[in-house]
Amino acid sequence: MKKFIFTICTALLLLSCDDQPVTVQDSMGQLNKIMVVIENEDWDGQVGDTIRNVLAQSVVGIVRDEPLFTLNHVKPRSFKGAIQKSRNFLQIKKSDSVKVSVKENPYANPQLGIIVSGPNPDAVAQAVYDNQNDIIKLFTKSEVSYKKGLMDKVALNVDRIKKRFGIDLTVPRAYRYAAVNDPDFVWLRRNIPEGTMDLMIYEVDRSLITRDSNTVSQIIKVRDSIGGLKIPVDEGGVFQTEPIFTPSLFESEVAGAFAFETRGTWEVKNMFMAGPFINYAVYNKERDNWLILEGYVSAPNADKRNYLFEIEAILRSASFVAAPSE
Repeated sequence: MKKFIFTICTALLLLSCDDQPVTVQDSMGQLNKIMVVIENEDWDGQVGDTIRNVLAQSVVGIVRDEPLFTLNHVKPRSFKGAIQKSRNFLQIKKSDSVKVSVKENPYANPQLGIIVSGPNPDAVAQAVYDNQNDIIKLFTKSEVSYKKGLMDKVALNVDRIKKRFGIDLTVPRAYRYAAVNDPDFVWLRRNIPEGTMDLMIYEVDRSLITRDSNTVSQIIKVRDSIGGLKIPVDEGGVFQTEPIFTPSLFESEVAGAFAFETRGTWEVKNMFMAGPFINYAVYNKERDNWLILEGYVSAPNADKRNYLFEIEAILRSASFVAAPSE
């Protein structure tokens, strides 16, 4: 079955896309949680299984299984009041034809709702499956935007990053500059109860990463050479890409530019230290090189999804800018 064109409706002032008056209020919900509005029998059947397989699939790069989104289920007749203000919701409806539509801010602000309609469970499940990439991208983009808005309120001064690399990005003040004497390498760290969250920014020559069958190995070589040299590790260990599992590679876009997105696991060689990382190799057309934006999490005994998501939100906030004046 072919993908359906998403119909996007935005609630403006007091009107919904169905011309029904609604009061737009602040939405509710924790990061990466989706309210699934669906009848019990469908939730327990094929449609629910498909939704779980799509939206609760394991996060790439985290060794211990953690869901992409946390799903809560509610029956349609109970989708009202405070529950209707959930920031993200996926609603299943019955209709004569199959349709996938998007509603922005219908009951609260900010809010994203995706409605999948069809004549029977088979058709609805197929529509969810066929449009899974778009559905995931829409919810992820919405959450990244929401997280960035939260971070904007407590942003770190990044003028030194702007001056050296020509980029701006939103980093919470909870992070600190760890590498202060290296003009070509930025290392930011945040202490968390279970460990640390780290960011790295540097540049490499365009020739070091090419778009071919060797791209993954080239990115691994770059990050291992820089990370192994720049990231200090106690007891003589070496910071590197975990060699057993090949990282996942995607083509993406960051700061309006082409980027290779790599997700995998880092480790400290010969030591019991490891965790997930996300790496963006962003092509900087003006400098004709690769800008490397990477973040990784060290939290052995904690769930890492939301930590890794914060890193993604920070890195995806990047934009190319002119260096600040002296």
